[in-house]
Amino acid sequence: MANTLNLKIITPDRIVYENPVEQITAVARDGELTILPGHEPLVTTLGIDVMRFKVRGEEEVAAVIGGIMEVGTSEVTIMSDVAELDVEIDEARAKQAKERVEAEKTQRTDKIDVYASELALSRAMARLKAAELGKLRKQRGGGIR
Repeated sequence: MANTLNLKIITPDRIVYENPVEQITAVARDGELTILPGHEPLVTTLGIDVMRFKVRGEEEVAAVIGGIMEVGTSEVTIMSDVAELDVEIDEARAKQAKERVEAEKTQRTDKIDVYASELALSRAMARLKAAELGKLRKQRGGGIR
């Protein structure tokens, strides 16, 4: 059994990340799961949240806005419409989006509009969470870029 898995995070626009990792923790629709080398093959849908992965013992972070995770024998592929590494996130813009959505949400009455607002809020919160975890990692002196 190898000590790493090749992680590939793909969006329609680009390959966000592609490198060997020691472990991956993501939030699937039915709960959080951690993938280690030697994991059984699996396909699952992902929720809107932060995904964490270890590279040479250091935790890296990405915001993944839903998608699909496919676990193979030596590779994990994340396919999402939107995914960003913590260092790519504009924290000020994410805060503004969160505040805007929270203000608009109180004025929504149509179920579809409320649902769309909740999704937008989830996306902003995932980005802010990833940015915050990235800042904490940098303060501790961890992470490899």
